[in-house]
Amino acid sequence: MSRTRLFAAVLGALAVFTLAAPPAATAAAPQALVRTIYYDPSRAAELATTVEDAVKIWNAGVTSVKLVRGTGGITITTAQNGSAPGTASCVGCTRGQIYFYRNQITSSGASSLRVVVHEFGHILSLNHPSDIGNCAKVMAGGRCQNAQPSTAELAAVQRFWTSRVAAPGPAPHEHVLLAG
Repeated sequence: MSRTRLFAAVLGALAVFTLAAPPAATAAAPQALVRTIYYDPSRAAELATTVEDAVKIWNAGVTSVKLVRGTGGITITTAQNGSAPGTASCVGCTRGQIYFYRNQITSSGASSLRVVVHEFGHILSLNHPSDIGNCAKVMAGGRCQNAQPSTAELAAVQRFWTSRVAAPGPAPHEHVLLAG
């Protein structure tokens, strides 16, 4: 068999194989990996529902990272008094603490949802901007009611977590079965 005929036969076989392949084999490239950050609101007291609302806001706005209820990640605690309406123990992390302080939230003039979204913003990688008090940015603090991150804030979180290699996080520990 000549090289030309051999080449034509190989191409023909590849064409038949490609056309006969199931649809899954010809699917688009796999989606980008998504980083999961577990959060535990069991000590959030009266802010537990607000925590869930803040998680929905962030999860709706970014796709490179998802906040998922479980343990082994971010622990959320509500206390009476502190140095600010809320504090986060780290910026851009998958394990740490968020504290919310009732008296400071009340005296801040900000909505409690804005305060919670703001502290999750730190966990998701955001720092305070230079224009403190700008109500259009949740990371700017201020006596504001807006709890929606700006387009720039969402884009910054998206970029931060897209650049991270997604590694398996801890499994949620909400239901632990012990073998007897």
